[in-house]
Amino acid sequence: MTDQAVTDQAADWNEFVSNHSAGHLLQTSEWAALKCRSGWWAKRVLLPESTAGGAAQAGAMILFRRIMGQVLAYVPRGPLADWSDSTLTEAVTARMCDVARQEGAFALKIEPDLLDTAANRQRLSAAGFHPSPQTVQPRSTVVVDLQPDEDTILARMKSKWRYNIRLAARRGVNVRELEAHELPLFQQLMEETGKRDGFSVHSAAYYRDAYELLASRWGAFLLASHGGDPLASIAVFAVGSSACYLWGASNNRRRNLMPNHALQWEAMRWARARGCARYDLWGVPDEIGAIATGLWQEGRNAVSAEKAPVDLNALPAGDLWGVFRFKQGFGGAIERTVGAWDLPLRRPVYSLYQGALLAKDRTVRSRYGVKGEEEERRQISSSSAIEVAMEPVVTAAAWEELLTQLPPDRSHVLQSWSWGVVKAGSGWRVERWRVQRGGRPLGVFQWLWRQPTAALPLRVAYVPKGPLLDWSDDEATALVLAQIEELCRRRGCLQVKIDPDVGEKDTEGVRLKQLLLQRNWRFSPEQIQFKNTGFTDITGAEEDLLNSFKSKWRYNIRLAERRGVTVRCGDAADLPGFYRLYKETSTRDGFLIRPFAYYNPLWRMFLKMQQEEGRRTGGALLLAEHPDESQPIAGLFLLRYGRQTLYFNGASSARRRRDMPNYLLQWRALQWARAQGCTVYDWWGAPTDPDEPSDPLQGVWRFKEGFAARMAVHTGAWDWSLSPLLWHGYHRGKSQLLELMRKRHR
Repeated sequence: MTDQAVTDQAADWNEFVSNHSAGHLLQTSEWAALKCRSGWWAKRVLLPESTAGGAAQAGAMILFRRIMGQVLAYVPRGPLADWSDSTLTEAVTARMCDVARQEGAFALKIEPDLLDTAANRQRLSAAGFHPSPQTVQPRSTVVVDLQPDEDTILARMKSKWRYNIRLAARRGVNVRELEAHELPLFQQLMEETGKRDGFSVHSAAYYRDAYELLASRWGAFLLASHGGDPLASIAVFAVGSSACYLWGASNNRRRNLMPNHALQWEAMRWARARGCARYDLWGVPDEIGAIATGLWQEGRNAVSAEKAPVDLNALPAGDLWGVFRFKQGFGGAIERTVGAWDLPLRRPVYSLYQGALLAKDRTVRSRYGVKGEEEERRQISSSSAIEVAMEPVVTAAAWEELLTQLPPDRSHVLQSWSWGVVKAGSGWRVERWRVQRGGRPLGVFQWLWRQPTAALPLRVAYVPKGPLLDWSDDEATALVLAQIEELCRRRGCLQVKIDPDVGEKDTEGVRLKQLLLQRNWRFSPEQIQFKNTGFTDITGAEEDLLNSFKSKWRYNIRLAERRGVTVRCGDAADLPGFYRLYKETSTRDGFLIRPFAYYNPLWRMFLKMQQEEGRRTGGALLLAEHPDESQPIAGLFLLRYGRQTLYFNGASSARRRRDMPNYLLQWRALQWARAQGCTVYDWWGAPTDPDEPSDPLQGVWRFKEGFAARMAVHTGAWDWSLSPLLWHGYHRGKSQLLELMRKRHR
C-alpha cells in the first residue's frame, strides 16, 4: 500500500470519527500513531468495509500490545457504534474479534463511551463481553456544558471559581498556546507536579510526539504565565462536538495568582470556538461516579458535580480526591461510563491474565500501604476469632429493649414490635433479628417476608425503615448487610428490600450508597414508603412554635376557631366514620388506600396502647367538627413511637373547606405530640424530587412547609437479589416473571 493510500485511509477514518456522535480523540489515527511509537500497533475496523454504497455505520481503532509474551487487543473509547442496534453491534463485534484473532490476541478489551446504565450493561453482555478486572481510562468524570453563552457558563460555576478566573486576569496572568520549542517548559512543569502529587509522568519524547501528532489538528498545549514566568500548562483536544483535558501541570510558585482556573476557562473558550458542546475534565474518583449512578437510577438525567451529596471537607487529600475538589467547581455534571469490558478469545491465557492482574493489585496495595498481605492475614485471623452472630429475638420486651440501646434518633415505628404484629395480620411472616459480634450488638432489623401471590412460587422480603444501627460505623454496616443478604439466601427469597432511615446528603448516606453499590444492591423501582419526608421541631415554648409558622397559617388556625371548628380525640367507635372520610379523600385526590379490614386492627392497636401507662408506642385519632355538620369534616391518625410522632393518615371532606379545618387539626396534632413528650413531628411524605414542579406531592408539601417543616431527603429503598435477571422480571410484571421462570425451568 502506498504512503498516499495510507494517508487517504487515515483521513477517511478521522472523518468518520469526527462525525460520529461518540467520536473521541482516543479513536483517531493520530492517537493510534502516538501509541505505535511506544510499543503498540493498530488496525482499523470499518463497517461497511467499503463506503462506496454510503457512509460508514460503525468502526473501531484497535490497539495491540504484547503482555507477558501474549497479545492483548484494546479499543479505547470505542467501538463507535449505535449500541441500541443489536444487529450492528453483533457485526462490529464479530469483525473486531476476527481482526484480533488474526493478530494473535488472547482477549479483546473495549472501553466504549457509554453511560453506566443497566440497559448499556445488558447490551454489552448480549454482545458477549463481561466487566474487566482492569479499567484503563478514567471511568468517572465531570463534563461542562458549553452550549450556553459564556456568561451562563460562568454563572453555573461556584462563585469562588468565577472570582478566581477574574482574579487571574486582574493580576496579569496570560494564557496562550505553547509553541513547539517551549515543550521543555511543559515537561518541567509535569515533572514538578508529578513529584509534588506522587504520580509518574511520560518522557519528554512522549509529550513531544503528542504535540507533533495531535496538536496540529486536534488540540493545543496552553501555557499560563505571569511576567514571562511559566506557572501552569494543560493539553486540551477536541474531536467532533466534544473536547477533553488530558494532561495538566503547575509549579509551586505564585499559586495565589490562580493560573489553573484561568487555564481551564481559556480551554473552555477554545473548545467553544471549535464548535464543541461538551468539555470533559477527564477523571474524578470513581466512588463519586458510583454515587452519581445511584442518583441516575432515581430518575435524574444529570448530577451536578457541585451539588453531589459529598462532604468535600471529609474527602481524603491525595490522589484524585483533591482533583475532584478543583473540578467540581466549574459547573459541570458527573458522568460515569460502563468502564472496560473483556471478550476472551483464548480462555486459558485469559485466565492467566486475570490471575496476573490480581497478583499485581496485591503487590500495589502492599507497596502503597493500603493493606500489606501480612496485615491482611492478621486482620482476617482477628476477624475469624470474633465471629459475627445473628440471633432471633422472640419477645416484645427483649426487642423494645434492644431498640432503646441503639442511637435514639434511629428507632422508627415501622421497626417496632407493634408494627410487626400489624403486618403479621395482613399476610406477612415476621422475624426480628439481632446481629452481634463478641457480645456487642451491631444492629437489629425486623424482617417481613411473604409470597405475593399463590400463582408465583417466589418470596420477597422487606426491612421497613431499617435495619437499625450506627450508620457511622462502616464495619458494622457491612456486617449487618451481609447477614441480611445471607438470610435472603436461606429463606429462598427473590429479593430483600431495605429502607434505611439515613439522609441522602449526609456523610453517612454518601458512604452507605457507595457500600450498597459495591455489594450489588440496586436503588429500588418500588419505593413502598415515602423516600423523603418533612420534620417539625416541636421542642421549646408553644408560642415560639406557633410563631415559626407562616403568617397565613397562623391566620387560618384562628379563622377556623372563629368559624366554630373544634377538634376532639376520637376512639374506636369513630374509626368506621374516619375510614369513610379517608375513602372520600382518596377518590377526590386520586390515591389508592387499603380496605377497612387492614386499617381497623392497626388503628385499634395503637389507640389501645396509648391508654396504657409507660408505653413508648401509641396513637391518636383527631377529628375536626363543626356545629352545623352531623359528621366530622376532617380527621387524621397519629402514630407515636419514642420521642417522635408520625402523621400517618389524613382525610377531609369537601364540606366546610373554607373554614380551614385542616390547619386547626394539624395545630392540635402538634400540641398533642408535645403533650406526649415528643420532640419531633414527622409529616410522613415530601416530594421525591424537591426541584420538580410536577411532583404530585408539591402541593401537599407547601401545606406542610407552612408549619415550619424542613425537608429530609433520604437514601430511599434498595433491593438485593441473587438473580438480577429475575429481579428485573419481577419488576416488569408478575406475568412476565412467570414466563421467565418457565423458560429457566425448561
